[in-house]
Parts: sequence; C-alpha cells; structure tokens
Amino acid sequence: MSRLALLATFFAFCVANTSFAETVTLDCKMTDLSRGGGWIPRVALVKVNTDSKEVQLLKPTSDQLNGRIDSSTLIRDSADKMMLRWVVKGTRSQSNQRTVAFKFRASIKKATGAVSIVATPLGYRNSFHGKGHCDIR
Repeated sequence: MSRLALLATFFAFCVANTSFAETVTLDCKMTDLSRGGGWIPRVALVKVNTDSKEVQLLKPTSDQLNGRIDSSTLIRDSADKMMLRWVVKGTRSQSNQRTVAFKFRASIKKATGAVSIVATPLGYRNSFHGKGHCDIR
C-alpha cells in the first residue's frame, strides 16, 4: 500500500470516528405565566451542547434571576423532546422573599417548540409553572 493510500485510509478513519459537537440555540418566550409566581423568566436564550450536555443560560442572566446559576445540564435529548435542568442559588423575589435555591426544569418539544418550565424552591412542596414557545436553531 502506498504512503498516500495509507494516509488517506487513516484520514478517513479519523473523520469517521470523530463526533462533532452540536450546539443548539433555544430562543424562548413564555406566553402563560399565570402560575409562575414571578419566578419564571419571560424570555430565555439558551445554548445547549448535545454532546457534552453542557447548557449555557445567556438570558436571563444571574442578575435577572436574582440569584446565581449554580449548575445547568441537558438531562434528556430524544428524537421528540429535550429536557434541561438548572439550579439558581441565593434567590430573592421582587417582594424580597428569599430561598436557598430554586430547581428549574424545562421541557421542549422539538416538533413544535412548545416549552414548559417548572421552578421548585428547595425545601418547599409548591412549584411554579410557565408555558411558551422556543425557536430552535
């Protein structure tokens, strides 16, 4: 086998076995905040790396969430649905209510872009809900 053929075979093998990270951008607007209690953001801009499961919340920022984003991850990525989870610590509402942390979970239907977000304060049984739509790019 010539060096050129060997090099071409090696290159083809490397390309075939390299997974390229896919980044998905979710541009979401909440349309139903009737059960949001002021805790669900009206807009969200999120970048998701489907390979590493890394989630980056671009909007709302930590300041807009009145806390600090502690962790965020992609917990499900199937053909029909994507689910994200993030935690905001040291939260304070507009009426100065405080809680140690909020757990957020977002479920996005890929076919329609429909999104639902549930926010649960750590140590409490109640939760807050919002629904809307995401443009998926």
